[in-house]
Formats: sequence, C-alpha cells, structure tokens
Amino acid sequence: MLTDLLKPITSSPARRRVTVADVVFGGPAVPVIAGPCAVEPGYVGHALAMHQAGASMLRASIFKPRTRPDAFQGMGEEGLALVEKARALTGKPVLVEPLSAEHVEMLTGRVDAFMIGARSMQNTPLLRAAGRSGLPVVLKRGMAATYDEWLAAAEYVLAEGNPQVILCERGIRTFETATRNTLDVSAVPVLRERTPLPVIVDPSHAAGRADWVPALALAAVAAGADGLLIESHPVPSESWSDAAQAITPETLEAIIAGAAVLAPMLRGHQATELAEHRQIIDSLDLALGAVLQSRAGAVDAVQRDKRRSGLTVRDRSREQEVIAHVASRVPRLSAEAVGRVMTAVIDGCVEASERAAAAGDESGTVSG
Repeated sequence: MLTDLLKPITSSPARRRVTVADVVFGGPAVPVIAGPCAVEPGYVGHALAMHQAGASMLRASIFKPRTRPDAFQGMGEEGLALVEKARALTGKPVLVEPLSAEHVEMLTGRVDAFMIGARSMQNTPLLRAAGRSGLPVVLKRGMAATYDEWLAAAEYVLAEGNPQVILCERGIRTFETATRNTLDVSAVPVLRERTPLPVIVDPSHAAGRADWVPALALAAVAAGADGLLIESHPVPSESWSDAAQAITPETLEAIIAGAAVLAPMLRGHQATELAEHRQIIDSLDLALGAVLQSRAGAVDAVQRDKRRSGLTVRDRSREQEVIAHVASRVPRLSAEAVGRVMTAVIDGCVEASERAAAAGDESGTVSG
C-alpha cells in the first residue's frame, strides 16, 4: 500500500549531531559540501558559484596527495588565503585536508573542519593531531578498508576527546573498472546501525565521471546518508585535477534540490527542538511542491492529448475516483479534508494546462 511505501525506511538509533559552524550533520537535513577537487587561483569565484548553487559547506583542498609526484600537489599556504577570502565572502564553513600533523597545526583556527583522505585513513599521528585540534573531522574510508578498520581509525580521533567525527564513504577498490571506485551504498545502513556517528557519501570519487554523480548522490540519500561531499567546478573541463568527475554548479543545484525532496520522504523525523520540527515541515513542503509540479506536467500532457482527440477536458467520475483512492490511503486526515485538498489540486492542474493552451504553449511545460 502507498502508506507502507511512504513510511520512513531509513530510521535508525539516534544520530550524533556534528555541527560545523551552523551546518548540522546527523539532523533532519542533508547538507552538501561542494567545490573543486583542489583550490586553484580562481577559487573565490568557484566558491561563490557553490554558494549560489545552494551548497552548505565548501570543499577547500589546498594540499593534494597525488599518485604521481609530477601531478599538481595543491597550492599550499598560498591557497589558504583564497580559502579564507571565500569563507568571508560566502559565509560558508570550509573543509580542508591536512596531510601531516604540521598541517593541522597551521590550519587550526583558520578553517572549520578537517578531512582525512582515503590515503590517510590509517595515518595514526595525523588522526591524533586532528583529534587534538578540537575541530570536526570528516574521515574518509580507505580504498580497501573494512567497516571495522574504518571505525577503528575513527577511534583515534575520538580517543583524543573529540566526538565530532563524520564518516565518509567514497567507494572502494574492486575488480570493476568501469567506475573509478565501487560505491558501497550498504555502508550507510550498516554504519547507521553500528555507530551513532553521522555517515556522508562522496559520489564523485566513486563515479569518476560527472554524468554518473547525480544518480549515485541520490542513491546515497535514499539509503540514509547524513550528507554529501561533491566535486563541482564552474567549468569542469578546466579543473586542475579530477576534471572528469567534476559537475557543473547547475547539476549541483539539481542534486541539492533532489536531496531536499527525497530525504524527508524516506527517513524518520527525528527532531529535538521546535526549529528542527519546522525544518522537517519545510522539507516536506518542498517535496509536496515538487510532486505538484510533476503532477501538473502529467495533467497537461493528458489535456493536450484530449484536445487533439476532441475529448471532454474534465472527467468528473475519474476525478472522484482519484480523490477516493487518495483518501483511503491518508488515515491521518479525514476524507472531507482530503477531498478539499485533492479538489484544489485537480482544479489547479487543469487551470494551469488551460493557461498554457491559451498562451499557445504546446511544449508540455507547465509553469505552475
């Protein structure tokens, strides 16, 4: 039944809330961290594009551990000035990857959170240093690490008295070569059961190709991910590193909108205060709006077909069947209340189609 399908399917024990500036991981929202793979000379403009697309945080890598020594290794301290400027202009917190304990010391107080990359997952001195910093730590899974090894790495940060750890699944190495890595979506529900730590997903490093990133991102949200880490660049082909997997800000905006619609429909509504209850309602209203927009488009297609075939625009018996069908599956509301809502929805969709027809728009698009 529909009521069964729309019950939360990713509910879990209470999550630990990890807050980076004003961004909460482990709450009702799905924050998105976005930015180019590495900080480049044009980073301030890149950060503004991420901000305008709706990103919650900025990815700001000034140090890059690369497979080959002749590859771009990041701008280092020179790039940090750009990061600080972007942070000030956008008001967004920044996530930076240190490669050593010395980097942690240099960056503390100038950034908002640390990312421990896949290559560094078992670098215990770095883990301890990041823990001692007191800043939130996003810990990526090593490319061949088990869940237990990943959680053990997190314990090094926790052991320093720092509870602000976020786990990040980024794909693991398997026999498959079509994708850069194999995204282990099962990591999300498994770890939600094994640990209270928030779990986010990096679909970019799993895909290795920009056109596969949206599907993997939304699959992660459906599985219950507490956030996303995505590589995005205003001109992906010009990215200094990992250009193939960088998405445009327009695609990023679409992913953020999709996550906002999908998340509230599939996860439990765990709120601890009035503001979070309202946030959940706002998210559900966005989802409702998206459904209404899609319904209006479907109705417009039906109406255009009817006009071409000379059929009557309104079928009142069909409309009553629709209302009764929905009412039977919404037990929280009375049949009368559902009837009023659905009548308004049906009338609104038909009116939108009529307006489009009167304007000579037969493209199938309803502005709503």
